[in-house]
Amino acid sequence: MSSFNGSLRNDQPGLRVGAKSAFLYKTLFDNQLRGNESFAEINPKTAAEYKLNDGDQAVIKSHAGEVRVRINLFAGAMPGIVYLPLGFGHTAYDEFIRGKGVNPNDIVDGGKDPISGHPVWWNTPVKLIKV
Repeated sequence: MSSFNGSLRNDQPGLRVGAKSAFLYKTLFDNQLRGNESFAEINPKTAAEYKLNDGDQAVIKSHAGEVRVRINLFAGAMPGIVYLPLGFGHTAYDEFIRGKGVNPNDIVDGGKDPISGHPVWWNTPVKLIKV
């Protein structure tokens, strides 16, 4: 890396901006989104029950809809629970956001907790089907 050989302008005091490679800003892991595919995390015990292996394709189906994902086995996941990352599956915006992954909102229950009024995302019954 070459050092800075110019001089700083005194008429613009304050912070300076430096360039950094895009890979330094990565906030996603390959077990959440790889290419355009979302990954669902499930416990290995749950995977065995549904005859799923790490990397298999599966459909997660609820009364509201279905999404197609790849499976990521994670021992830290509670058995019997399917975990999907939020924030994907956009159908608008630009080429870098549109069409990346699946939108969990397509399958979650739109109900609300009667006491708090918060959405009840974590209580949606689903079927897990190996593709």
